[in-house]
Amino acid sequence: MMRWCCVVLSLSLSSIAWAELDDMSSLTGTELSSFDDFFDSIPVVVTPSKIAQPRVDVSSTLSVLDGEFIRRLNMQYVEDLLQFVPGFAVFPYKASSQKIVSYHGTQLEEYRRIQVLVNGRSVYSAGKARVEWATLPLNIEDVSRVEVNRGPNAASYGINSYFAVVNIITRSPLETLGSSVSAYSGSRGDYRLYGQHSGLNGDWSYRASASTSNVSGFDTDKDGNDRHDGHGTVMGNVFIQKETSTSFFDIDVGANRVKANMDPEEYAEGSYDINDPVREANREHIKLSYTKQVSSDHELKFQYYYDQAEQSEHHDARLTSSFYSVFFGGTSSGDVYRSYDVDLVETRQDLEVQSTWAARENLKVISALGYRLDEADSEHYFSGAVSDEVLRASSNLEYRAGERWVLNTGAMLERSQMGGTFLSPKLGATYKLSENESFRFNASNAVRTPDLSDQYFKWHYVLSTGESSYTTYADQGEREEKITSYEIGYYHYWLDQGLSMDVKLYHDSVQDMVLSRKYFSNAGSDSAIEEGVTEDVSINGLELELDWRSRSGGMTRFTYAYQDTQTDNSKLLDSTSPIMMSLFSSQPLTDKLFINGYYWYGKELNGRNYEFVNSWLSYKMSLGGYSTATMGLGLEARLDGNALVSYHNNLDEDTFFYVFSNITF
Repeated sequence: MMRWCCVVLSLSLSSIAWAELDDMSSLTGTELSSFDDFFDSIPVVVTPSKIAQPRVDVSSTLSVLDGEFIRRLNMQYVEDLLQFVPGFAVFPYKASSQKIVSYHGTQLEEYRRIQVLVNGRSVYSAGKARVEWATLPLNIEDVSRVEVNRGPNAASYGINSYFAVVNIITRSPLETLGSSVSAYSGSRGDYRLYGQHSGLNGDWSYRASASTSNVSGFDTDKDGNDRHDGHGTVMGNVFIQKETSTSFFDIDVGANRVKANMDPEEYAEGSYDINDPVREANREHIKLSYTKQVSSDHELKFQYYYDQAEQSEHHDARLTSSFYSVFFGGTSSGDVYRSYDVDLVETRQDLEVQSTWAARENLKVISALGYRLDEADSEHYFSGAVSDEVLRASSNLEYRAGERWVLNTGAMLERSQMGGTFLSPKLGATYKLSENESFRFNASNAVRTPDLSDQYFKWHYVLSTGESSYTTYADQGEREEKITSYEIGYYHYWLDQGLSMDVKLYHDSVQDMVLSRKYFSNAGSDSAIEEGVTEDVSINGLELELDWRSRSGGMTRFTYAYQDTQTDNSKLLDSTSPIMMSLFSSQPLTDKLFINGYYWYGKELNGRNYEFVNSWLSYKMSLGGYSTATMGLGLEARLDGNALVSYHNNLDEDTFFYVFSNITF
C-alpha cells in the first residue's frame, strides 16, 4: 500500500510540474517568485578551480544544491542533502551518530575517500581519516549552498580529494539579518531546536547561531536485542565578516558537543561490558580569512584554521579469568571486573596563501602555497602522540581559446613527512555549443595517502588499575592509494524555462586500495596488524541530473546513477550499489500552501535494497513587516522492509510522522 502511495505522490507532483511547464508562456510578471535568479543567468560555481566560473565553462562534473532547494527540502542535517547528488548514499552504519556519506561505495565501515570542506576548511579528521558528521559545528539553516565535484580534484584540493570533493558554503550574515527560530519533532522521539541572530554595523556583520538535537537511534539488532545507539548534540557557531570594495575579512568560530549511547562491547572468551557505554565528543574550530584586491587583475587570499576534536568512552567490563590471563597476563580464580577508557584527541592546523591573477583577458592563473600539521594523541590507539606535516604548492589555470573552447588544467605538488612526495595533475577541456550548452572532457590523477593510524597504529587496552594488554601495532605502514579518472559530460541549461540537465560518463581506475584490517592479530603477545592487503578496482558508470524550477514556484529534481564495479573482492561489491536514484518535487497548491515529497532508492546497498519516501505539507504566512512563519506536517516511510545497510539497524515501525515550524523576524 505504501509503495502505491509513493507512486501516486510522485506522479501527482510530476503531473503538476509538467502542466506548469506547458503553461509557462501565459505567466505574468506578478507570478514571478524567488526563482527569478534561475531565469536571469547561467549559475556560477567556484569549487572546481577555486575561481568563479559559469557552470557551462566547467570541465569537471559538478552538482549544486542551492539555498532555495535546501530550504524547500526541509532536511535537519547537512549530510542528508547529499542523497540528492547522483551516486551518493547517506546512512548510519555502526550507530545513529556515525553516518557514512559514500560516493562509489567501496568500504563502508570506515569511509574515507571524499574530501569535505566547510568554507574552505577541511573537516577530514587527522587521526583516523574520516568525516565525523555528527561532530561538525554546522547548522543546516546556516548553509547557503553545497557544491559537489563528482570526481578526483587533488590538483585543487590536495591528497585525499579522491572520489569527490564536497564544498559546503555558509550564508553571509547579510543574508540572515534579523532573527529566526526553528523546531522539529518526530513521532519516534527525535527533535531539534535552532535559533540565530544576525546584525550589521557599518562594514561589519555577524551571525550567532545555536542548536540542540536528539536522535533516538535504532530499536533492535539482528537478534532482536535492544539497541543503545541514540545520541544528542549541542552546537554553536559565530561568523563575523567585514567587507569593503577591495577587501574581505571573516572569522568563523564553532563548537559542538555530542553525547552518544553505544551498544555494550562483547569480547572473546565470554567477556563483555556490564554498562551501557557513552561516547562523548567535543569539537572546536576557528578560521581566519583575509582577501585583498591588490590590483584590478590580481587578488591575494590568506587563510588559517585550527580544528580540534576530542573523543572519550568509558567501559565497565566483566572479564573471564582466561581472557584476563591471555590479554593482560593476570591471574584470577574467577571473573575480574575492570573499567577502561578509550581516548582520542585529533588536531589540525592549516595555513594557505592563494593568488588569483588575470594574466590576460582570456587567461586566469590560480596559485597557492600551503602548510598543514596533523596531530593525534591517544593512549588507546597510538600509545602516545603522533603527527604528520604536509607542504603543498599548486597552480591551476583557465584559458579561453576563442568563443568555443575553455581549457581548465593544473597540478598540485605535495610533500608529506609520513607518506612521501606526490604530484596530482588534471587536464580538462570544455567545448561550448552555446552560452547555455557544452560538452566537457576531464582527466585527472589523485592519491589517498595513509592516515596516521595506518602508519602509527599502536593499539592496546589500559585498565583503571594501570594494567595494560598486549599491543597490536603498525609495522611497515601502508602505501598510498592511486586513482586515474576519465570523464566526458554534457551540460545544458534552458534559461527561459529554468531547466538544467547534466550527464556524465566516467571510468575510474583505482590502484592499491587499502583493505587491511586493524584488528588484534595474535592473542597473548605483541604483534603487527594486518598490512599490505590491497585491491585494484575498475569503476565505470553513468550519472544523470535534472533540475527544473517553474516561475510559479514549483521545483523538481531527479538524479540517477548506474555503476559497474569490476573487482574480485566480494566485500567491495557488496558495499557498492549498482543503481541509485532520487526524485524530489515541491509544488504550490496556493500562494501559501505547498505539497512536497521525495523518493530515494538504492539497489543492493550492502546486499539489501534501500527504499523510502517522505512527503509533507508546508504552509507559509506573513506576520507583518519582514516577519514570516512556516509550519508543516509530514510522513516518512521505509518501503523495503530491510535493516538499514547493517543487519543490526532495525526499526520497530517503518513509518513515522513529524511536525516542523520556523519563524523569522
